[in-house]
Amino acid sequence: MSGVLVVYYAKNNHCRQIAHEIATKLHGRIDAISDFDCYKTMMGGLIAVWDSYFEKTISIEYEMNPEDYTVVIIVSPVWVGKVPPPVRSYLVKNIEKMKNYGFIISGNRPVRKKTIKHFIQLMPKTLAEFSTQEQDIDQEIFQKYLEDFADRIRIIIEKEDCCE
Repeated sequence: MSGVLVVYYAKNNHCRQIAHEIATKLHGRIDAISDFDCYKTMMGGLIAVWDSYFEKTISIEYEMNPEDYTVVIIVSPVWVGKVPPPVRSYLVKNIEKMKNYGFIISGNRPVRKKTIKHFIQLMPKTLAEFSTQEQDIDQEIFQKYLEDFADRIRIIIEKEDCCE
């Protein structure tokens, strides 16, 4: 086991951009969760809201095994205050394989504590978390908070490296 895996799900560029930025800071690998475009159409958008609200899982595809990494970081949007089905599906399938993990969530509104709790329910041993609004991504304060998050992950990696 070594290194950082950044796993993201994105329907727009925000989560993709965050994933690339944190992976760059931590010299990590990136893996995207694919939902086979099941939410692409207008009707798909309505189904996405429904599936999120009722905490459904769906068929997904991804490439890398999270078990092969020291730390896994999940980067996810927020849908109706909940975990999107593709991310939920990934976590349900892989949470037991992850030794250390954290998450970054992004929404178009301020992320509520209740939303963070939904993520923590799926990731109960989260070592680091960070939430942001999509419009803050290009702001200086976002970069500071992202660097703070990266520092927390670096500490975990250093502890793991010295113990091996």
